[in-house]
This record gives sequence, structure tokens and C-alpha cells, in this order.
Amino acid sequence: MPYTRTPLQWSLDWKSLIVILLALPLTIRLGFWQLQRADEKQQLLTAAQERRQQAAVDIAALNDYPNYRPVFALGQFDTQRYWLLDNRIRQGQFGYEIIALLNLADGRKVLVERGWIAADPSRQTLPQITWPEGKLRLQGELYKSLEEPFSLGEESPTNWPRRQQWFDADEVAREIDGVLPTVMRLSERSPAALRTDRVLINVSPQKHHGYAVQWFAMAAMLAVIFLIRNSNVLAVIKQRLKQEGKS
Repeated sequence: MPYTRTPLQWSLDWKSLIVILLALPLTIRLGFWQLQRADEKQQLLTAAQERRQQAAVDIAALNDYPNYRPVFALGQFDTQRYWLLDNRIRQGQFGYEIIALLNLADGRKVLVERGWIAADPSRQTLPQITWPEGKLRLQGELYKSLEEPFSLGEESPTNWPRRQQWFDADEVAREIDGVLPTVMRLSERSPAALRTDRVLINVSPQKHHGYAVQWFAMAAMLAVIFLIRNSNVLAVIKQRLKQEGKS
């Protein structure tokens, strides 16, 4: 008996068509977005590694302030005005990131991120901050966040020290005269450093690649489901496999 091949036939289901038209472009777009994020993170890592190989320079002599540039600063802390950045967690423990003002010899000021300190979980008391006395030589690197500070519209505190959720270096520069347009993050070797185990990036390029694969796999799965639901492709495949088994 001659073999009769079952032709591929379509029976379009409008509901599945609407779903595929909405979901497929979205999943593909998200996959390419993750690839773009991976490239951005890799460029950031490369730039950071290259800049960290440079010799540290006096921050007072700089005209531009690229992130991750090694620097040192000579000055004295303003022990009355500083910021406690709230809800900073380290290994499950509540605490603050401390940002201080360092007065330079020429009258300008540098925002200095000293690092993390543990805090009272009840939030009833502020931590006691110790300050090195006299003129100091601090070491670290420049880092000013490029993200827009998040705000729920609450008023900024005016008393010192200031406990707040987010820190806006540009806003501080508008409020306090002579503040350099950057932030110096102390290295662990600096005399005023607190806990400085910072994470360069939250998500690695490899993870972004993994997320991209997941989105592309979801797009492929949607396409297969659409094909199966709107055609007799499974019957055609089964018939061909059955025929191959007989031959």
C-alpha cells in the first residue's frame, strides 16, 4: 500500500494569535535587553579594572572625576556634619553607610564614604561614630552613583547628623559651598575606614547572559506552542515517525 503523506494544515486560533503577537516580541526584546545589560556591565568592569591600575593622585589636583580613579586626599573631617544612609544590610545585619565631609587645605570639601557600620535594629539610637583627629591622608577611589536618587517626596532632614534613605551628591553640592562634584570611597587601608567590603556590580555579565537565554527559550517555547495549537504538525510528525519505523 503506497504511503500517503499527510499535508501540513493550519487552523488559526485567534486567541493564541493575540497572545503570540503580544508575548513573543516582548520576550525577544527582553532577551536582547539582557544582552545589552551584559555588555554594559562588562564595559563597567573593564573600565574599573583599568582605572584601578593607575597610581593614586591628589584629589585636589584633579579637573575631572571619573569613577574608580584611585586618589588620596589631605584634610580634616567635619565631625558635626555627616550622613547615615539607612537600611544598608550586610550579611543579614542592619546598619548604615557613613558619608562625611573632609575639609581640604584650599577651603574646598570632599564627600567621603567611610563605609558601613552596624546599628541598633530597633532604630531608637544612632551609632556612635569615632573620628580620627587632626589632618589626615586618606586613600580610596572616586565613585559617584549615576542612578537617580529614589524619593517618595518626603522632605530632606535639616539637622545633623542626617539619617536618610538615599544620597544625592549634586543636591549636597548645591547646599554646601565648595563641595567637589564626586564622592571618595575609602579603601580599607585608610585610617578612617569602616567596613568597606563593597560590591562593584550587583549582577554579573554572566548572569545577564543567563537571563537572556531564559527569555529566548521562553520565546521559542511560545512559538512551538503556537505552532502546535494552530496546525496538525504533531500528527504529521507522528505519521512520518511511524512510516520510518516500518521501513
